Amino acid sequence: MYLAPPGPARASRAIAILNRQLDFQRRISFHPKIGASLQEVIDLLPPRQSTMIRAAALYSKNDIPWRDKPDRTHQICVAGQPDDADYLYTLVRDWHSPEEPARFAGVFGLKPAGDSTPDNVSSVTGTLGGELMIDTYGLGALVDTMADTLREFHGDLKPPWDTAPGTFNHHDRAAMDRFHRQMPHLAAKFDHYFKFNNLLDEFNSPAGAIVLFNVDAEVRLDALKKYPLLYDFYRKVVPAVTAKSDILDSHGNYWFREGFDHGHIRVTLMIRNGLLTPFNAAMQPAGDSVALGELTHGSYRTLASAQITSLAMNFGLANMGFRTDYRREPGAVTFVNRMDAVPQLIAPPGVHQMMDLIAGDFLRVLATGNGGLNTTLTSRQLANGNYYFAGGATAQLDYSPTLELLARIGDAIAQEHNDQVRAQERAFFEELFDAFVADYNDARPAILALDPENDHRQEKTR
Repeated sequence: MYLAPPGPARASRAIAILNRQLDFQRRISFHPKIGASLQEVIDLLPPRQSTMIRAAALYSKNDIPWRDKPDRTHQICVAGQPDDADYLYTLVRDWHSPEEPARFAGVFGLKPAGDSTPDNVSSVTGTLGGELMIDTYGLGALVDTMADTLREFHGDLKPPWDTAPGTFNHHDRAAMDRFHRQMPHLAAKFDHYFKFNNLLDEFNSPAGAIVLFNVDAEVRLDALKKYPLLYDFYRKVVPAVTAKSDILDSHGNYWFREGFDHGHIRVTLMIRNGLLTPFNAAMQPAGDSVALGELTHGSYRTLASAQITSLAMNFGLANMGFRTDYRREPGAVTFVNRMDAVPQLIAPPGVHQMMDLIAGDFLRVLATGNGGLNTTLTSRQLANGNYYFAGGATAQLDYSPTLELLARIGDAIAQEHNDQVRAQERAFFEELFDAFVADYNDARPAILALDPENDHRQEKTR
């Protein structure tokens, strides 16, 4: 309902909006198609995992069909549009903002640092950006929908209450039973592919019941065998990788936590009286709850880390910190993120010093050069009712021959996650998407019934 603005026939309008979005989402998320000329460019670029590391060296590669701008920026421009059941990306000569729904424009640009010469480009400002026009909804509607969905995150809200987090009991079962009743197709897929060790915990308090949405789930590896390449990749990755990301307020309390720990998928957030609530490291309430849909501005911090274990040694990055400023105005929402800390290398003693010599300057420039790595995401409603989305990232990227050599080694590992694996990955998520769509189609009559003036003739015809 929140996907459509308030007014008559809101449920009918929401149904129509979501129908268009689902059709678009299937194409762009699961059926990308690359035009021949763009594929030739992609083949000349390094794997995406090392593009930032090699950006300065890429600038001088003459075999890449760069478009040269007056300020010496080299650009690759891309356009995207629906193509039957696919979403087609093509190489284009110049950047043009999209003018029709479901159209995309993207750019990858490298600009030499001020002290560079034509024969020596040792540092560049890298930019990756995109614009999209759609005829469905903007970020504001997504925030409102998310805020209202939080009210559905609960079990039975009855004693006996939990005394400590992490125990699967009647609260979890009540939530799972409701999930199976309301979304049976999607719930069946979750049962098939995931094992839930915990879903949520419910506590009593003087301020009302507290729901700790506290997921601990594992992928049922054998269930992935229908996707053999994805199965093989995941089987190799699970024992080696840990990663986490936390959203914190200015007091160091958590608003959201997620992680991947040797096969355990973890998600944690707290809800009190249907409102998002901050919590401390002991998973106790730590401040006033907030109504997300009513926020017009605010700030938060994201702190992330990731590491991989190889030959009994840990390698990775920690202290990847970003400050995000959020602003919402009528018809428009903007997120602005800026890296506010220098990432720290994770490596064994001895090796760590060598790695710092190799990568330390690159990371320091990434965090501080030209104001540091920054990203933006915004949506605004146009006069014709369509929504314009824009997002991008900008960073200063130094050249490091030794780091580039290590990147080549990493590229060889990254080939394990090649195009064929990604295709099976998309097929897996489309299977979950199809289950959601089946539940949605079953629910449409009940949704339309929320409009008392709707005689449902259109739905009966369908």
